Amino acid sequence: MLIVLAAALGADDAPPPPPTVTPAPVSVSQGVAGGGEVAVIRIEGMIYGFTLESLQRRTDRAIAAGATVIVIELDTPGGMVISALKIAKYIKADIPVPTVAWVHNEAYSAGILIASACDQIVMSPASTTGDCAPIVPGTELAPTERAKALSPILEEFRDNAQNNGYDYAMFHAMCVLNVEVYLIEHEDTKQRMLVNQADHAIMVEGKEGKAAGAGPIPVTGPAATQPVLYGVSPEVATEADRGKWKKIKLVHDGKTLLTVNQNRAVDIGLSQSKDIRTDGDLSQFLGANSLTRVPQTWSEDAAGWLTSPWVRAILVLALLLGAYVEFQSPGLGAPGAVAVAALVVLIGAPFLIGLAEVWHILVFMLGVVLILVELLVIPGFGVFGVSGLICMFVGLVMMVVPAAGTGPLRLPPPEMMNRLYLSTAWMVVSVIASGTAFFYLLRHFEHIPLLGRMVLQNQPSSSEGAVGDPDNAPPVSGDEAIGGGRLKVGATGRTTTELRPSGRAQIDEQTVDVVTPGNFIEPGRPIKIIEVHGNRIIVDLDE
Repeated sequence: MLIVLAAALGADDAPPPPPTVTPAPVSVSQGVAGGGEVAVIRIEGMIYGFTLESLQRRTDRAIAAGATVIVIELDTPGGMVISALKIAKYIKADIPVPTVAWVHNEAYSAGILIASACDQIVMSPASTTGDCAPIVPGTELAPTERAKALSPILEEFRDNAQNNGYDYAMFHAMCVLNVEVYLIEHEDTKQRMLVNQADHAIMVEGKEGKAAGAGPIPVTGPAATQPVLYGVSPEVATEADRGKWKKIKLVHDGKTLLTVNQNRAVDIGLSQSKDIRTDGDLSQFLGANSLTRVPQTWSEDAAGWLTSPWVRAILVLALLLGAYVEFQSPGLGAPGAVAVAALVVLIGAPFLIGLAEVWHILVFMLGVVLILVELLVIPGFGVFGVSGLICMFVGLVMMVVPAAGTGPLRLPPPEMMNRLYLSTAWMVVSVIASGTAFFYLLRHFEHIPLLGRMVLQNQPSSSEGAVGDPDNAPPVSGDEAIGGGRLKVGATGRTTTELRPSGRAQIDEQTVDVVTPGNFIEPGRPIKIIEVHGNRIIVDLDE
């Protein structure tokens, strides 16, 4: 594992060593003192492709309005590695003004990677950051896979540390287990820095070791858990200074991934403040002339809310119930309109913010087609119906999970598995709730306020046609027939239209809407009522 990880990190090419000297960082607050225009852009929730797009749009608006400092307010549990890397590169390469990361309230994983790309980090009280190891929930990554995932993350942290005057050791400990972090001080110059155990052995204990640029330094321990460590820069760990450093304290023992609160972050030089609670505190700290928030557009906010798993569960419930009620009582209109609106939002909201892939929508629509085929073409409820439900379920679940990679069938990356599980769980809850609602409607439809009165109650008149004339008699609903006490289980009649599986039949001199258990029945065939549920009359051949 050590060899593979070293190769993944570029050890064969003698990667540049991490900086270990912490120079006094340029204070952004000094740069904006006495007239700076500060723009605050908040990033919250999961980090994915849309986060970068929204950040770019809001940053452009802020700079166009005259902002001289961009503050990125972070409250995120993490997200997609690729998106975080792109955001970090965008901050460093494309934002022309100083940047400040404000951790308020948390910035784990992708969040700390983004924060480290900014010129400065500040934190609010009771905030935390760190813990940036790539994971696949429920799966242990193989050494090669872990090395592949870690390589770009560590390189980005290394570049951010060098640019902004941080000690790389703390970022390394956030990504890899068994990386110990020590605070050491030079006996003569009193210079302090954070180093790992390999550097500690050379600089404090005076042991022989590889100089910077000579490649990775493996440390003792089980081979499966050995991290790859790098020596400090040669201008710091000179032969003359070997052993002249002293340990101040052990900052992190390596048994867990490094995570720090606002107090520890200030202690190790990661954050410049631990007391930025409000916009006023931030403005005072930066010496700003003005502070303006740059929110998302209303459409971005609405789309983000509508793609929440619990909101989508409610929309699925509305879709299924609306379609069911409309199917049971054709012509009502309102339930069908609710179902159509729910469908539009279910597909449109995730598509608007770049979550839904084209293949997600195609799979969902394929499911709808398969169910229609089952209902209107093929009797019974079998392969087509079940396949249709599965396709619809998969499409709806995948629409709100960010995808990665290239090609027409992009799939969720490993770090999005939690989001996939959450989306699946809420969809299952919605399906169960829909099934329960179906059962209730089936038995009590005519007694539900409003819905019962929406069923047609017209009686045939002499002008509308004689009773018993199926060609001229207007159809009545099962609810009316049941309410009049005329149609009961066992009543017989004859079909007036083909039942596929729904249609009309003449029963006890009334034309009513009926449905079969799934089989098709030709016009003019004798039938009998086998079940009555609310306004739903189920018939079968009377043979």
